[in-house]
Amino acid sequence: MMTTATPRPGGRSARVQQAVHQAVRTLLAENDGDRTALSVPLVADRAGVNSSTIYRRWGDLPRLLAAVASNQMLPEQVEDTGSLRGDMEAWFIPYVEEFSSELGRQVLLDMLADGAVTRDYFALMQGHVEELRRLARARGETAPDAREIVDAVVAPVIYRILFNHESAAELDVRTRIGRLLDGPRTAGRD
Repeated sequence: MMTTATPRPGGRSARVQQAVHQAVRTLLAENDGDRTALSVPLVADRAGVNSSTIYRRWGDLPRLLAAVASNQMLPEQVEDTGSLRGDMEAWFIPYVEEFSSELGRQVLLDMLADGAVTRDYFALMQGHVEELRRLARARGETAPDAREIVDAVVAPVIYRILFNHESAAELDVRTRIGRLLDGPRTAGRD
């Protein structure tokens, strides 16, 4: 059985990842988001690494783009605004605005092309949802369980972005969050 080594946090591995991710973002910006203008050799040259480094670590260009997208699109942290509703809006509205753009939709499609990236991304998102819940509980608020938040707000929004090409305004995230938080209490709530 073959196992893949997990890169050490920090060190050369982190510097390579940062350089490659920055090269992708810069090249996309220079080409107005035109992903067809990118190639592994072009990214490698811009990042100052060998193409073989990119192929070994990410496999191919779509997987690299998916990794960059997942790293870039998920908010870094959950903001404590003083209420669960405010926290959810501060976390999810910028996310929806980013993903509902044409480039954001393409990024989602890239991520879907790599199951490992989507699983990692989901785990990060799940962590943010749990942090939202933790902050709410610390303030004495009742919070829906994590699955309920994902099922009622996150999943339908992503689905509508991907398959109906809806804009952030059409998705009306504030209303979705309100329906979840103001709706009837279920047994799964804390």
